[in-house]
Amino acid sequence: MSPLDSPIFAASSSATAAFGLAGSLIGGLIAGTVSLLVARHAREAAERSWMRDSRREIYDRFLTRAQKLLIACEAPERLPEGIGGGKDGEAAEAVRQAHLDFFEVYGVVQTVAERPVVDAARVYGYRLLELAGTARGGRGLTETPSQTTPLEPAQFERVAQLVRFARHDTIDAMRAELGLTGSASPPKGFNPFAGTDLENEFKNRPAER
Repeated sequence: MSPLDSPIFAASSSATAAFGLAGSLIGGLIAGTVSLLVARHAREAAERSWMRDSRREIYDRFLTRAQKLLIACEAPERLPEGIGGGKDGEAAEAVRQAHLDFFEVYGVVQTVAERPVVDAARVYGYRLLELAGTARGGRGLTETPSQTTPLEPAQFERVAQLVRFARHDTIDAMRAELGLTGSASPPKGFNPFAGTDLENEFKNRPAER
């Protein structure tokens, strides 16, 4: 009988084939698993990149429209009587449109932002709402008591200042969410004229904007 026909050789050949098949299956499983993990990580990275880019665009719109609403509220011809302006229909309509544009994107921020940005944007938005209600004579923006009783001139100026501080807080929350380091808020006692001949003239003016 030929050695190739012996039971021992046949068993050895079968074992070798079995090990080869098992090795191929294990190798294929490992390769498939690695491919799935790589694909998942690539997909997650793409999703994070898309979300980050989308947030940048949305935050740009939010901050731009918020600033336009503040400017509309503070424009001399649009201020309430007693603060330096009057309340005509055209001015009130301009504030109303700026208000609508701002709160349109505000809702989108609440949808895509992490909680710290949502909280900061809420404070920013509702402080702006107080000014907008006053700039329109306290009518038509909300049903809350604060909007049916317009702010006094001193209150208006203080709320406007707090709006700017809220903008700084919102920007810092956005920067942190986008992975940027440091605060964009001006340091305490900031003087843009430091080191110039006007340094002493402006040292007591608050860095609000």
